[in-house]
Amino acid sequence: MTEANRLNTKLGFALLTLGIFIHIALAVYFDFTQDDAFITFRYAANFLNGDGLVYNIGEQVEGYTNFLWLIFMILGKSAGVDYVVFSRIAGIACGIGTILFTWLIGRIIFGRRSWLAGLCSFILGTILSFGYWSAAGLETAGFSMMVTGAVYFYLKRSYLTPVFLIPATLLRPEGGLVMGIIIFHNVISTKSLSRYALVISSIYTILLLPFAIFKWTYFHALLPNPFYAKTGFDLTQLYNGLEYTGSFIWHYLAGGLFIAPFLLAFRKWPLSIRTIALFLLVYTLYIVLVGGDVLKVHRFFVPLFPSLIIITIYGFNKLTGNRILFLGGLVLLLGWQLYIPFDHVKTYHLAEKALNNKMNKTIDRLLIADNSDFSMGVSTIGLVGYRLMGHTVIDLLGLTDSTIARHPEEPVPELKTTWKEESYNSRYVLSRQPDYILFSTEFKPSAPAEQALFLYSQFLNSYRTIGFYFDGTLHTLFKRYYPIEGEITRNVDPAFVQTYYRAIEIWGDKRFDESIIEFYKAISICPDLKFPYPRYFIADANRELYNLETAYNMLKKLVSTDTLVFEAYKDLYIFEYAINNNLEMAKYYRNKIAQLAPWYVPRLESLARSVRQTLIYDPKAGAGE
Repeated sequence: MTEANRLNTKLGFALLTLGIFIHIALAVYFDFTQDDAFITFRYAANFLNGDGLVYNIGEQVEGYTNFLWLIFMILGKSAGVDYVVFSRIAGIACGIGTILFTWLIGRIIFGRRSWLAGLCSFILGTILSFGYWSAAGLETAGFSMMVTGAVYFYLKRSYLTPVFLIPATLLRPEGGLVMGIIIFHNVISTKSLSRYALVISSIYTILLLPFAIFKWTYFHALLPNPFYAKTGFDLTQLYNGLEYTGSFIWHYLAGGLFIAPFLLAFRKWPLSIRTIALFLLVYTLYIVLVGGDVLKVHRFFVPLFPSLIIITIYGFNKLTGNRILFLGGLVLLLGWQLYIPFDHVKTYHLAEKALNNKMNKTIDRLLIADNSDFSMGVSTIGLVGYRLMGHTVIDLLGLTDSTIARHPEEPVPELKTTWKEESYNSRYVLSRQPDYILFSTEFKPSAPAEQALFLYSQFLNSYRTIGFYFDGTLHTLFKRYYPIEGEITRNVDPAFVQTYYRAIEIWGDKRFDESIIEFYKAISICPDLKFPYPRYFIADANRELYNLETAYNMLKKLVSTDTLVFEAYKDLYIFEYAINNNLEMAKYYRNKIAQLAPWYVPRLESLARSVRQTLIYDPKAGAGE
């Protein structure tokens, strides 16, 4: 080995090692668990409790798509390791495995002694989205490792290829897509169904057959339930897929600029590079066709990062023979992929941690307030379902509920939303009469499954909100006070739902004059509804505008017609105690709060004293949380 080769080899190893350490640092930095990971944890916990692979006890529904990851979680917990801890350790380990396989593929493409293989591994280790998903508790990093391993062994035409394709398929259904791409490539490159293709496809099929039999006998289906809940095809889905893919291409490929040298060198592509190019093309088309991912931060593209990095460096190396030009392009690539996606990744990271915090604290307080065997409907079921082990949790989106997934209601075109999960069956949900319904955005129905509930007067009449105070604000969920009786039918104008939703958004932006107009519009659309909250928000907006007498009179009228609006009693208590100095009426409203939300009384009294003290210095100040 020449001195130059030794230096190249050492540099490659150094870059590989540095990439691994940076990846670990990023994974530790993100330090969170994606809400969906808790779905797997609940399945694992129910299995270990002797209830089988079920989300709700007695309901055999395959509400997960990561069977092998679920098995890993069961094994980890059996060994005494917490689900969250074990999933993070396993995710980071699989991320390291992906980096190692990237290095091995690089050695095939660039040569065993080339430092470029180490460079590819280093770049992968610095990618924010890759580190993000390794830490998230999901199977993403494990699937990426198996796919990258399968690509490596296929490039070597090794019979070990199915050893990685089989666990890839058990980790994600897309493993079958990767298998299909490999067989397709082998057929078109050999212009026949080669012995190699026959052997690996036979091994793949035979070893996965028992899994298929198990799914059919246990779940009575071959496809997982989320397939029915999420899958459809229309132009909106295609647009979503293009938007999702476009976002990724901008964030990590500068709109395609970084792979332009690779594309320009297409005449020089060897078979190995053509293989990788076909894999990237077909998999990207699949991502577009399925509409991208509900979860942001480029999750569906994580298995493609190794191959994308390799073709990018290949293009740089082929078309920028000048070393200075090559290094300049490399610096631009590294700087771009660290800086441009940073705000995107950070925004969703903070939002996910905030959701986990809110759901955790809400369930903490609910379990203290209600020790019964209550049921709950919820649109973000992950952490909530895991915290409510033993309780029936109805997934409003249908991921873990076969009735909603396979028998959704006809969509209502008038319901506008940014959510991509559009399956719902509100009639079925209401027929199960959940004791509580928790929206991800609390008062505001944002998901189609949440908005659809507002189309039924039985929901609007039977449910009222309760609230828990933490982190400086009041957090609400709906509680059922009356049984749902009679035929459950849609009888509310969708325009009411949309106007109410828009009014809450305007109110949340503190544009109180405009919100009052919108809430009155909502009332005018369905004037006979007994749903009290548009009028409550009008009163609250008037209070914010210092129209205190108007707000006070509206609240008094509201509680005379609906005795379950605890927010109205809260505000009236503060009015009487802090503003009117009517302690007898204040005591009356305090007792009402004690009946509806006894846990809130200490906060109420503290708030009232604070408002009273403030009025000494600012007589114009009003009541309110």
